Amino acid sequence: MTTRRLMRVGVVGGGAMGCGIALELAIAGRRVVLYNTRADSSERARVKLERDAALLVETGLLTPAQREAALGRIRRTLVLAEAARDQDLVIESVPEDLALKQEVFRQLDGLAAPDTVLASNTTALSVTALARDCTRPERVLSAHYYLPAHLVPLVDVIPGERTSPDVVEAVRQWLEALGKTPVVYAKDVPGASVGPRLLQALIGEGIRLVQEGVATPEMVDRVLTQGIGRRLGVSGVFDRLDLAGLDLVTGVMRNAGRPVPPVLARKVEQGELGLKTGQGFYTWTPDATAAFEERVARGLITQLREDRAEGRLRAPTPEATE
Repeated sequence: MTTRRLMRVGVVGGGAMGCGIALELAIAGRRVVLYNTRADSSERARVKLERDAALLVETGLLTPAQREAALGRIRRTLVLAEAARDQDLVIESVPEDLALKQEVFRQLDGLAAPDTVLASNTTALSVTALARDCTRPERVLSAHYYLPAHLVPLVDVIPGERTSPDVVEAVRQWLEALGKTPVVYAKDVPGASVGPRLLQALIGEGIRLVQEGVATPEMVDRVLTQGIGRRLGVSGVFDRLDLAGLDLVTGVMRNAGRPVPPVLARKVEQGELGLKTGQGFYTWTPDATAAFEERVARGLITQLREDRAEGRLRAPTPEATE
């Protein structure tokens, strides 16, 4: 199967996610047709696109000339066929409703050229189910962005049961060329991609803490933004476990009355404790350990410097000494 270069893109749904996708593509030199169902929502999309692009100029990520050029590559329309016809790729970003998305894909299948790739931005729905009424399900897949789409690098690439591997690879390469970080799944995983599952667990635990009276919403958000969230910006789950020490993590779980996952217990029994032993979930050489610790420190320093410069955090006041 051959796949055209993905230069002309239609985006179906000009809400917050669709606008972010359209803006990013336009900045990267792609011609974008952005579809909304109503004139008022299309006008709101225009305002959002201009506001988001202006902030990129203010923060130095774009020049004024680049901003104008990018906005000039986005054409808004109220006609679905214009977002589908003559496009290399169409990205659907309508509300998370299976019947609605299936109807959109049925229409796109009839409007787009036979070699157009059709992608859904679905968070949790089955790609195979979305492609149910498509005559070319081998060209349908999920390209799931994270809000705000033009600022968060990650994109989940998820095939359906009949999606062509060539299409998956073409989309992966296209995303990398845009400066994104694609994560490619081996199979259709409705409701089970990594990002949404982790986020759902975090949201659920946060709500329980508030319901149980352990914390207020403000406390939960402060812990995330000033603590855990900062670390997650520069490290993940498994490298953080290795950094802390798997024996320490296991002890904390047991003291809290939580079950220790078998994979974690096995690691500890085998003496694979993380950085301290050179082996945990990852293999740690002295050079790898030093590089990881420096990367984490530099990332946290950058956040700390920005917060102090913007007045969100105070710098420490030195005490006078005798």
